[in-house]
Amino acid sequence: MTSSALITEAEREQFRKLDTPYPVDPTAIASLQQKGHAVVRGLASADEIAVYRPAIETAVLKYAERAAPLSERDTYGKAFLQVPNLWTRNPTIKDFVYSPRFAKVAADLLGVSGVRLYHDQALYKEPGGGHTPWHQDQNYWPLDTDETVTMWMPLVDIPAEVGSMTFANGSHLHGDLGPWIIGDESEAAFADLVARKGYETETHGAMRAGDATFHKGWTLHRAPANNSSLLRSVMTIIWYADGTNVGPVDSPARNFDHQVWLDGKEPGTPADGPINPRLWPPAEI
Repeated sequence: MTSSALITEAEREQFRKLDTPYPVDPTAIASLQQKGHAVVRGLASADEIAVYRPAIETAVLKYAERAAPLSERDTYGKAFLQVPNLWTRNPTIKDFVYSPRFAKVAADLLGVSGVRLYHDQALYKEPGGGHTPWHQDQNYWPLDTDETVTMWMPLVDIPAEVGSMTFANGSHLHGDLGPWIIGDESEAAFADLVARKGYETETHGAMRAGDATFHKGWTLHRAPANNSSLLRSVMTIIWYADGTNVGPVDSPARNFDHQVWLDGKEPGTPADGPINPRLWPPAEI
């Protein structure tokens, strides 16, 4: 491993590319399909993360300056500092989000020939930050497909006592499990459902910077509070299968996403708006 302080400009440019292939273990593909989640260790190297982390962290901390103190936020606000669509704000972060390596892994895990970007978002759980309530991501997404996947990649080593996300195995196979968006109500309702349905829960525990979990859009998941002094720095990217159409806009949450992430395109038309580029296979330039 090269020390980040000693990286030459040529090495830095090589680390920026994030285009070398990563062969996906068939067990990870099976895990995503059967359990709704998978872990991919070493998807990015420590040196690659060192190139991108400063730009991402600068953007997040700039946002954090405007955030209310933890004690004044609601449950959702205490869960993390959430900053979306960073790729539109910074060319270095765009290189990270547009990574052919990451997009190809997403396509391989889904078992599809191509994927488009839905959006990225940084999720930084502050020291003393609260738990992330049980929720399903796809309650927010007006997409006419179940072939969606989110990559959750820490930019710092996360010890077991901070932990990664907890998933309800197989919950994605049952689609929409309720109307609750993330908050106190979703935590209570989905915790009860997990208990009643007997879903086995699973976490991938400690993670190194550059490891990643992937989970499908309907997979129930949550995360514990951060009772450490570590800033849990995480970057996420969401993809969906190329060829997907815009789905029903049937809730306030989906109306928001429809306008912000899908350019307000008509339901039933291709979800291929200007901020939803095809990232695998890379579009011809």
